[in-house]
Amino acid sequence: MSDPTMEEVMAMLAETQDIEAKSTENSNSIDLFFVLTMGILCFLLQAGFGLLEVGSVRAKNAQNIMMKNLMDAAVSAIAYWLIGYGIAYGGTNSFIGDGIWALKPDLLTPEDYIYWYFNYVFAGTTATIVSGAVAERCQFRAYLVYSFALSGFIYPVASHWIWDGSGFLFGKVQDFAGGGAVHMVGGAAAAAGAFFLGPRSGKFVEDPDTGKKVPTTIPGHNAVLASLGALILWFGFFAFNGGSSYVISGSGNYDAVGRAVVVTTLGGAAGSFTLLIWGFYANGVWDLTYPINGLLAGMIGTCSGANVLDPWAAFILGILAAVGCQLQILLFENVLFIDDPLGASAVHYAGGMVGMIYAAFLKNPKYTGDTDPDLIGIFYGGNGKLLGYAFYGIIVYSAWAFGTSGVLFFSLNKIGWLRVSEEEEAEGMDLSHHGGKAYNMDEEDILESAPLKEEEAVIE
Repeated sequence: MSDPTMEEVMAMLAETQDIEAKSTENSNSIDLFFVLTMGILCFLLQAGFGLLEVGSVRAKNAQNIMMKNLMDAAVSAIAYWLIGYGIAYGGTNSFIGDGIWALKPDLLTPEDYIYWYFNYVFAGTTATIVSGAVAERCQFRAYLVYSFALSGFIYPVASHWIWDGSGFLFGKVQDFAGGGAVHMVGGAAAAAGAFFLGPRSGKFVEDPDTGKKVPTTIPGHNAVLASLGALILWFGFFAFNGGSSYVISGSGNYDAVGRAVVVTTLGGAAGSFTLLIWGFYANGVWDLTYPINGLLAGMIGTCSGANVLDPWAAFILGILAAVGCQLQILLFENVLFIDDPLGASAVHYAGGMVGMIYAAFLKNPKYTGDTDPDLIGIFYGGNGKLLGYAFYGIIVYSAWAFGTSGVLFFSLNKIGWLRVSEEEEAEGMDLSHHGGKAYNMDEEDILESAPLKEEEAVIE
């Protein structure tokens, strides 16, 4: 058999290169399809938040809650399209980006539409967090303003710090899926909103025996809707954490995605069970609100380290995040007297903070290939610098979100745009802001809401 000629060798080499190029292109296509699909699934978080919130408030405010969650998705899309994505990604400034404004076509790469969509869903989630904390007494126009500000500016700046290559937290703080950038930022903004709004009427009363201010329970109107919302959120979090890897092709990558989903599952399950038991011993009944909050706090706790934690570590983290959440709820209600109807700030802020700290201890280097002791968890031989970075991230996330949101809510309050009147609050937001009840369940309500027939109309 004769040796191949030079022309044959070059032809085989070209064919090999062509196969490699097609393989790379196929891998990229798979990864981009994965990111797009995860983004679409993450969008269900909006429905989950809406159902959880509407079931957890009184029926007289149900339409208002769903209107806010619907418009949050719309306002966030506009804000993130116009300025948010450009602030989050691009440029060389370590504090704020200078990228693609309004998705200007001549600056786009083929991947930008998909990356914009996935990150838009994160921006919308950050803004939605606040809705639960300001429920039942916040003016609707105020919601539109702060939703735009959060998704278009406050969150994008924080995400630039951690996820853009020029950000000052990039490569230092372990925050894989936004335990800090999304959830702590949203939780701090929620706390600011609840603080400046003040409590709902009747939330805090004077104890006749001690003369001290004590919290009362204002129950929601539909536990079924709240439970369904929590389950949808659990489903959405699989995409939220799993999709944050941005890649799935290749054994190492799909292993990481699968592990992130398992970590999310176990963190949420452990948190839910923890607060189920807490609620029973605190109240003597199996109170549904406790395991729902524990579920969410546990999953949020895993966001920062979903790609670097072992399943057993996620189980312990879920317990700690749930405890942290409940402690913040008790702090708000019994010490600071801040009314957060859903415990939204505690779920997201405390859960995110516990997760950031925890990842600094149990970040397993075998999942990232890190050899630098600065970037390895303390329990795996790290020198503790990762913990220092975590606290640094916690401080700057908190100061930025509470400071900017505080200025915004303070300003809205000063111009009379923040809180509804006592009469409107007592009547309910549905009637005072939206022209009718969410539920028309009896004959009188149906007749009141139905348009008159032409022959029944009276012309005055």
